[in-house]
Amino acid sequence: MNGRSITERQETLRAERAVVAPYWGGVEVRIIAEFLLASLAWIAVIVAGTIGVIPLWLGLIINTVVATTFYMPMHEAAHGNILGRRTGSRAVEELIGALCSIPLGFSFSAHRASHMRHHAHTNDPVHDPDHFTDGPMLGVVVGWLGQVMILSLLPIFALVPPARRLIPRRMQQTLAGGNRQEGLRQLRFWLMSTLVLILALVLGVGWPALLLWYLPSRLQALWLLFIFAWYPHHPAGEVGRYADTRVAVFPGSGLLIRGHDHHAVHHLFPRIPHYRLRQAWQDMAADMVAKGVRSEGRATAATGPIVW
Repeated sequence: MNGRSITERQETLRAERAVVAPYWGGVEVRIIAEFLLASLAWIAVIVAGTIGVIPLWLGLIINTVVATTFYMPMHEAAHGNILGRRTGSRAVEELIGALCSIPLGFSFSAHRASHMRHHAHTNDPVHDPDHFTDGPMLGVVVGWLGQVMILSLLPIFALVPPARRLIPRRMQQTLAGGNRQEGLRQLRFWLMSTLVLILALVLGVGWPALLLWYLPSRLQALWLLFIFAWYPHHPAGEVGRYADTRVAVFPGSGLLIRGHDHHAVHHLFPRIPHYRLRQAWQDMAADMVAKGVRSEGRATAATGPIVW
């Protein structure tokens, strides 16, 4: 790339950032409220199920749904979006992210490192840790089963390399892409979670712990893989700033996907909170589509139907 091309690219990026500047940087009270409300709901279901106010099977269903809501504050914490431009906000972001990891069932710090690799190498079949979900939608189920197996039997796969052959082939590269520190963080989280589950069994509340916390954390991952890994990037065949993800809107998608039906905006400008992605897209849609961003379904400036 010659000097003129670099200068033109820099000017283009400056112009784009000027458009989205009003959409990020402040304290995001809404994200904090989302985290607190989800926490209250999750704890209430555990208490109600444990003392018999609601049956455990109902608590399992409710807390599976509630658990999915924790990913949004965890994701915003990973990007440092909750307190915006405020200095000294790292500790708060870390705390919220770490607490969200409890109902989600995976380490916040390990996930943040993996998620940053995803942003840096989106759709790269070798370096993108989420690329195992590419292809037909059925692959999400296969990926989810593999993910549950890894999270549940992590020490075996970590300490017995031949056992990794049992992992779906498309996911083996995901494990290979992480570093030792990232693996140790996830292993530490596994150990702590398992000890809590064993303690619950010893104290006579094993079934509530299993059905109201542990299983919901595993089941919710299927939904998260669909709405954050598969749907926003499908068919995940291109790389590049404007080509590696999309805006794909259908009736109710804003509620179901929590703003990430405009996921392309998130990849372009990761500091914009999830509930401002749609409005930001409306301000830049024509320019971004002209540059190659896919806009599908009922999205502003859509050029065709949603590719499923």
